[in-house]
Amino acid sequence: MVFITEGLIRKRAEHNEGLIYSLEEISLHQSDIEKIENIDKWCRDLKILYLQSNLIDKIENVGKLKQLEYLNLALNNVTKVENLEKCENLKKLDLTVNFIAELTSIESLQSNGFLQEMYMTGNPCAKFDNYREYVIATLPQVERLDGIEVTNTERLEAMQSLKSIRESIVWQQKDYFIKQQKTKEGAGGRWYTDIGAEAPETATIEELKPDSELTPEEIKQKNDAFWKSPAENTPETRKAIHKKLEEEKAAVEEQRKGIRTNKVPKRETVLEREGKRLNLNQAKWPFKLDDSTNENSVKLEVSIPKYLSTHSVDVDVQPTYVKIVAENRHFQLVLNDEICPDKSSCQRSQMTGILVLTMPTAKQTIVPEKVNNKPSFRDENSNLVKKKPSKTTGYLEVDPSKKSNLDFSNIVNDSSKSRPIVAKRTVVKEKVVSADFVDDLDVPPLF
Repeated sequence: MVFITEGLIRKRAEHNEGLIYSLEEISLHQSDIEKIENIDKWCRDLKILYLQSNLIDKIENVGKLKQLEYLNLALNNVTKVENLEKCENLKKLDLTVNFIAELTSIESLQSNGFLQEMYMTGNPCAKFDNYREYVIATLPQVERLDGIEVTNTERLEAMQSLKSIRESIVWQQKDYFIKQQKTKEGAGGRWYTDIGAEAPETATIEELKPDSELTPEEIKQKNDAFWKSPAENTPETRKAIHKKLEEEKAAVEEQRKGIRTNKVPKRETVLEREGKRLNLNQAKWPFKLDDSTNENSVKLEVSIPKYLSTHSVDVDVQPTYVKIVAENRHFQLVLNDEICPDKSSCQRSQMTGILVLTMPTAKQTIVPEKVNNKPSFRDENSNLVKKKPSKTTGYLEVDPSKKSNLDFSNIVNDSSKSRPIVAKRTVVKEKVVSADFVDDLDVPPLF
């Protein structure tokens, strides 16, 4: 039996962030609930309530739900319409496939003035003569019954003959209850749904044994007899069927657990023996331990599967060993050198899932720094760096006799490599002065 608890309601109220005091809609279908309780105390603002496909026998504890507009109780064991008078805003009521035979119980819904739609298909009362006429005449506010619109003409004709129709419905109800009572008396005053439909006055020893003492063949025969035996469609039968399904489901689960245990025996995890830590890799994760690149630290790479969440991986770094636990599988590696756990770092790649542990050693070795003579990129492109002289050095030859006519500002390299660098000779042209030219000092010179 499943009870309506606060935890169950909060679980079904995920769309409302788990808040139940302001909940307006909740679905509790297919939860094996047998009784409506606590909802009217915790969810006063509820407007829509789904309770279909359960084992509820009675409509109760919904009177305080003043805002309730839609109540779904299809596929339950309800036998009577009751306790809905105080649901003032009820607009839709679904009672499909229940066991309502007392059709006159719908008269309690006359005070629900906003009730517009109602479903009662699959109930014993739906097979009564003049069932539809009685419902639409008794509840004039209903505009749609069993998915079919109610016309004004149909309602007027039903209301005119309501008295005779009600008498017919009452007689049909009594006749149904009498037949049900005879059926119970024919079964020995009880409903039997275990093996056959008759009372087990001469039951065999196998039938009286519990299932735990029966062989698999006897259990199979008992289950086949249960499902093949005819039975009345009653609330008791539905509960017995549900109980049988639960038992078979539990038996299958136990069998699966036994098979799983036999096929895959539990492996003992040995992490320590005689006070010494052991190497262990249960999951067979590839790993790489590098302690040669840097003398002052140890680097460990473990290839953990990418699908494993980082939150589910537990890493424990100790001075002499490293332990990693994920999915109840252990990875332990004993280190050659003692390390410093408080200075260690752990990183994991989001692309590959590889876990990288960098662990400084306890004994630090002083290593001289290597001098890097190569200039940096900035130095190479800086004007402060002096360029080295080229290997090819040229010498300047000057003729002493022509020294006065040489221009030292225009020194070029000769095209021939065999010849030295020479200075070009500058030829100075003499000025030609006209005979008519007069050098007047007051006149500025022309440029």
